[in-house]
Amino acid sequence: MANRVVKLNEFSKVLKEFTHLTLEKQREGVASGLAKSIPDLVAASPVDTGLYSQSWDFTVDEKKAVIGNYAPHAPIIESGARPFTPPIGPLLAWAKRVLKSPSQPPDYDSEVWALAKGTQNKIREQGMKPRHVLENMLPKIIDNVREELKRVG
Repeated sequence: MANRVVKLNEFSKVLKEFTHLTLEKQREGVASGLAKSIPDLVAASPVDTGLYSQSWDFTVDEKKAVIGNYAPHAPIIESGARPFTPPIGPLLAWAKRVLKSPSQPPDYDSEVWALAKGTQNKIREQGMKPRHVLENMLPKIIDNVREELKRVG
């Protein structure tokens, strides 16, 4: 899961103007603000198979609210990865989708193999750069929570 911790002093600045609201109303506003943010996160998500963009979710309970992406590869998309050698199988399947190749496993055409091997070599040498999808959306998420707190108040 890729999630992001917002320091309480940052978030408390948002909540400070809403201390007159009951805890239940505050919880409702935070939940509504997070729910309002999910489509923005989906729109900002890189899409291949759609698993990442479909894996945004949030929870709100008595003590905390958490928003994150629960796709297995979410931490790599959010935070990047050091150089490593990824397995060739998923890269071949990805290259086939990107190139819209009619070739079938195990007999992928040379273009699919070239793209997959080139990508594997690049990741082995350079790693994967972070996209910071959630981190970049934090100001918008906080704005959405603020708007919803005003609405319920």
